Amino acid sequence: MPTPPVWLRRLPWVALGWIALLLYFDWQNWLLRQGVLVPQQQDHFWALALTADVLDSALFYLNWQLMPRLFQRGRLGAYLGLLGLGLLAFCALRIGVSYAFDEVKVQGESQPLSYYVQVLQAYYLLLGGQILLLSFFVQLAGYYWRELRHRRALEQQQLRTELALLKSQLHPHFLFNTLNNIYSLTLHASPQAPEAVLRLAELMRYQLYDSADDLVPLAREIGHLQSFLTLQQLRLPTAGGTTDDADEAIDFRLLLPPEAAPKLLLPPMLLLPLVENAFKHGDLTARPHVVRLVLELAAADGQLHFTVRNRISPDKAAPGGVGLANLRRRLELLYPGRHALVVTANQQEYAVRLTVPVAVK
Repeated sequence: MPTPPVWLRRLPWVALGWIALLLYFDWQNWLLRQGVLVPQQQDHFWALALTADVLDSALFYLNWQLMPRLFQRGRLGAYLGLLGLGLLAFCALRIGVSYAFDEVKVQGESQPLSYYVQVLQAYYLLLGGQILLLSFFVQLAGYYWRELRHRRALEQQQLRTELALLKSQLHPHFLFNTLNNIYSLTLHASPQAPEAVLRLAELMRYQLYDSADDLVPLAREIGHLQSFLTLQQLRLPTAGGTTDDADEAIDFRLLLPPEAAPKLLLPPMLLLPLVENAFKHGDLTARPHVVRLVLELAAADGQLHFTVRNRISPDKAAPGGVGLANLRRRLELLYPGRHALVVTANQQEYAVRLTVPVAVK
């Protein structure tokens, strides 16, 4: 069982000290009103109050120690038995202390111990029961507080583990698609194949090293996207034997203030799956644009909007797959209730609009 925090260990002593003093004041006042205790007999007040506080605290910590050893382990019979014995010992000691210090007199004569037992036993049983209840509920509150912290720590650890797994799944998924593209170039002995390999090395360097942080500058993510688009452009078919149309087939517009990109932060490789999806399932022969990308920072709400549009290829599978499914899960974990991923599609065009909040350096 974890050790209770320092403030929680000290709080019962302070609380019980005040309770003991207040109760003792009330008891003294009651005795004075009944004419049983004369004012001169209050000389032992502080010694009695200190002794009573020690006994009250001992009963409190008896339950404090028994709960994790017996109650928490399901040994309810032993727990209640020891508490009962502790309560009886507490009452006996408190009665003995009262007998030793109070010197209660009735009509000027001292009373035997049996008189103290008869008068005080119910009072101290009630007091001891209240102390045990206080100890029980304070300990129970400590259990709940520690369990809540432990549960939150587990949830955070599971969240980090799942996010790391989802991020790692992006790497082989991206690598698989890109290697297929390079294979297509080498199959046709394209002179662009060496440049494609070089671009792939740059992209993998970013994914292996630069994307290890939880958040990266938006400018770095934009640079990664532009490198990916350059790589994809190498495999676009040309029309009429020229490359001009292929060079203009990708429309990437940045609607951001010039100073915003280096200051804004977002999780790495959050935008890439949408772009990958467009090239994997889109019509690469479509003109004037194969894919249209718009990255915009909304002035109204300060959120980042990323829109990807592409023509649907009739001979390819429906958009979706591992990349988009992983992206949805990452968004749920990173921005629960604070993001939007809207997909619209018809027979000609497929469009995705992602909206997420961004952090600022």
